[in-house]
Amino acid sequence: MKQIEIDKYDKDKMIDVIKNLYLHIKHSFEIISNSSLEKRNNIKNILICGMGGSAIGGDFVKTVLKDELKVPITVNRDYDLPSWVTNKTLVLICSYSGNTEETISCYNSIISNKIKPIIISSGGYILNDAKNNNFDYVQLPPGIQPRAAFGYSASLLLLTFVKIGLINKIYSKQLFDSIDSIKSNSLKYASLSKDNDCLNLANAIYNKFPIIYCTVNTEVVGFRFRCQLAENSKILSSHFILPEQNHNEIEGFSNNDTSNYAIIWIKDENDNKHTLKRVDITSTLLDKVENQYVFSDESNSLVERLFNLIYLFDWVSFYCAIYHQTNPTPVNTILKLKSLMSK
Repeated sequence: MKQIEIDKYDKDKMIDVIKNLYLHIKHSFEIISNSSLEKRNNIKNILICGMGGSAIGGDFVKTVLKDELKVPITVNRDYDLPSWVTNKTLVLICSYSGNTEETISCYNSIISNKIKPIIISSGGYILNDAKNNNFDYVQLPPGIQPRAAFGYSASLLLLTFVKIGLINKIYSKQLFDSIDSIKSNSLKYASLSKDNDCLNLANAIYNKFPIIYCTVNTEVVGFRFRCQLAENSKILSSHFILPEQNHNEIEGFSNNDTSNYAIIWIKDENDNKHTLKRVDITSTLLDKVENQYVFSDESNSLVERLFNLIYLFDWVSFYCAIYHQTNPTPVNTILKLKSLMSK
């Protein structure tokens, strides 16, 4: 295994933020208890507006609650609102900075439509304006990279749904139960031992093209991993969902050089049995790709399983950055883009 020098390249100490995920979840319970949120009734649909690290929490709760809620959830990553938004729509505006251009556009449209949103933010234009308009809000602590605030964004969205009376309190318990397992995993994943699954996977894939295959239950994990590989590791990857992959992408391996591919399979025990069968068969059919890795989690609840898997792959993306001798924190190209967009 290639030796790594974390302190040399992790100049902004992202490792400390990753280690603290369980503390972010724990702190979220204190934040929500101090937040004044009114109950919401007669909701026909739910819209979560956000971008990047602030939107992934929406994907998380949409997955966790797909069998609980009787109304649809849409995660909106755009400047514009869907045409179906009405005063019967529960709108959550999620922007860690409070200054995200696309999310501000949605926020202003919501105000124009005289809809009262719930704001989840650490500050900036959106939170300040929401306070001036007496909108419900949940205030996140400042000073964290938005993608590193996932523990807050996912937890506070879920706890917001509990507090306003949309979902059963059992989800609060499931979230709380995840704290201990993530804390335990933090110690394991931070160790530079041969038994560290995150370190081993990063060593195997950092110089390859990762292809991430997931299921309906784990797509949020696959998408998050792809985004983290881009922002932290500064490498490209792809992700796709089964069973849809079996109807198109499976044919794409025939005329490509697969020697530099690595396939990461992410599945869940509650996936449809036919989907799980497809995962097994597809991995066999793609045996020309020598580097294949399968991941799942055996915790009791989907909340805990998803958090554990996301946490594992966050560490993998961190170690991939270090193997590339790259500081995982800066996102210089994103900042250049924002600067050019502001002119």
